[in-house]
Amino acid sequence: MMVIPGTEVMAQDKPEVRIGTDGGYRPWSGTTPAGELEGFDIELAKAVCEEMQRTCRFTSQPWEGMIPALEQGKYDILVGGISITPQRAKRLSFTQSYGNLPINVAAKKETGLNGSADWLSLKTALKNKVIGVQSGTQSQKFVDTELKGEVDVRLYDNQDSLNLDLLAGRIDAAVAGRSPWIDLTRTENGKAVEVLSPDLDFQDFPYLGIGVGGLLRKNETDLLKDWDKALCSLKEKGVVSEISQKWFGFDIATAPDAERCKDNQ
Repeated sequence: MMVIPGTEVMAQDKPEVRIGTDGGYRPWSGTTPAGELEGFDIELAKAVCEEMQRTCRFTSQPWEGMIPALEQGKYDILVGGISITPQRAKRLSFTQSYGNLPINVAAKKETGLNGSADWLSLKTALKNKVIGVQSGTQSQKFVDTELKGEVDVRLYDNQDSLNLDLLAGRIDAAVAGRSPWIDLTRTENGKAVEVLSPDLDFQDFPYLGIGVGGLLRKNETDLLKDWDKALCSLKEKGVVSEISQKWFGFDIATAPDAERCKDNQ
């Protein structure tokens, strides 16, 4: 667990908000060579903190330990492309959704796996292949649910390690949210990789959730209310759309939640 220098957002003298993030899941949350956090969720969370007039401190650690750390009280909220799912919502609270992207399979162009019109066709093409996925993610849940017994699965602690093995040819394909593939294919090495069709989202696979949000303990009702109020304002001002254009190249912002934003109108 590491506090990244320069990630404190100073505001008025109110209780500090401790924010946990992965720091290795671009473009949601990444770490620069200088050791500073950056990304869509980092920039948005800073905007939320300014809107709330609260001091916020960001800390990065591997994803698989973040939810236990939240439950133990080490953080007040988690951000970083976290899918809103019924399973997580049973014991924790989510802010309203502020962005949504599908899950995709990616592979090097030389494998010739692209071109499937639907999931059944792609699933057939992947049979007996070596598939990489980050552990503890919705992508792993998708692989465990839809590809169990059909492929050889390799689990990774973070997206960067997964990308390295995909580029090196140590795995045939990989599964992740669309956003890491956007980031990878923008790099020089990533030009060898392509995102395979089709998009895989909650409309066909409801257990994948309805987008991403901040994750809090159930007892953080005041912070949840304040965070949602700030998100409502930032959505209405177009700030969420502007930040998503910067980090994704298109608008991933979801509409304001009518129920949570009714007091903002």
